[in-house]
Amino acid sequence: MDLDSQASATATHPEIGDLSVESMTLTDENLLRIPEADVPLEDEVDRLAQALSLKFEELTLIHQFSERLKIGEDTTEICQNLLLQLEPCLHASTIAIDLFEDADINHPRSFLLTGETVDAEKLSEIAVHTMKSVCDGEIIPGAEPVAIENNPTASSPALLRSIIIPIQRNGRTLGRMMAIRPNHEDEFGTVEADLMKSTSMILAAHLTNQRQYIEMELMFNGMIQSLIAALDAKDSYTSGHSSRVSDIAAMIAEKVGYDEAGLKRIRMAGILHDIGKIGVNDEVLGKSGQLTDLEFEEIKKHPVLGYNILKEIKLFEDILPAVRHHHESWDGSGYPDGLTADGIPRDAQILAAADAFDAMTSDRPYRSRMPLEQVIENLKSGRDKQWPSDIIDALLETQAVKQAT
Repeated sequence: MDLDSQASATATHPEIGDLSVESMTLTDENLLRIPEADVPLEDEVDRLAQALSLKFEELTLIHQFSERLKIGEDTTEICQNLLLQLEPCLHASTIAIDLFEDADINHPRSFLLTGETVDAEKLSEIAVHTMKSVCDGEIIPGAEPVAIENNPTASSPALLRSIIIPIQRNGRTLGRMMAIRPNHEDEFGTVEADLMKSTSMILAAHLTNQRQYIEMELMFNGMIQSLIAALDAKDSYTSGHSSRVSDIAAMIAEKVGYDEAGLKRIRMAGILHDIGKIGVNDEVLGKSGQLTDLEFEEIKKHPVLGYNILKEIKLFEDILPAVRHHHESWDGSGYPDGLTADGIPRDAQILAAADAFDAMTSDRPYRSRMPLEQVIENLKSGRDKQWPSDIIDALLETQAVKQAT
């Protein structure tokens, strides 16, 4: 009995033996064994050449798939690319990846396929039936078996050949990979099982790393929200100011051509631009009257205080220039370093305009919000004096200004 027939028989008759990846793998020993006396040398050479060709194809696919993996990349796109790579190798009518829901990181179930469209629940039913056929009807969570069904019976959900590979890592099942083909086509065997198992292991490792990345990102975002909540608690008048500045700055940045990475950076800088005010005296921060020169000097410390608070955290490295310099002026009259014109970091130029717009359109302890007409006039008169002209032009075109009307 050849290996493919053995895999088929095992899937149909569990008593023949356990259908595991190890039992189905073409080992080096099998590939390189000395031909039996009654096997023509030409046939054995052809068999070895075919097996080696298939192994090379598997290694090439695995290498290409591994090279494309990047932490933080969209999981759906990763899985869809893998399916497209598997399609010419498996010759299945449908290949699917079913990633289970992960409530801990708010990741919903996602089901992707290539080839003929099949209902997700129908494929799940086929998968469960196929797995039960090789483990005496009992599936243990986290230890689901590799399973092949080549001879579906009348009790099968569909008269289709199927191969099911769990996507597992550290005793946790993240999903499953599935392939089906019509019953009249060739049986699934060790070649397909090895290829799917190899790629599923790489995918499982990547998904686990991705999950850890998301957990860290959630914790990181939680820390940021705690910092902002602490700042809002100090100054009720500016509560929500950081979020608004972040949104306005992103609108401006998009207008002036920032890419997605730049938009992400400017949003974070906007959220944290005033974090240094945590170190400013509460009485000065919440004073309802005009600030004295000494009190204003106290307020002017907050960009450097914010810079010092964040500078030891590597993840904030890219936003430090914007945090430190968002009160610089185009003509050099700003603070803390008196930078001028293009010497001011571009992110800081954008934040300065967004910060000023929100300050003028919000109530403050010492004054009510300004009429929009006056705000627009102030912005226009400050072009190439306090702010660069192209940034002001972009701001005036944003939805933020339209919504303030």
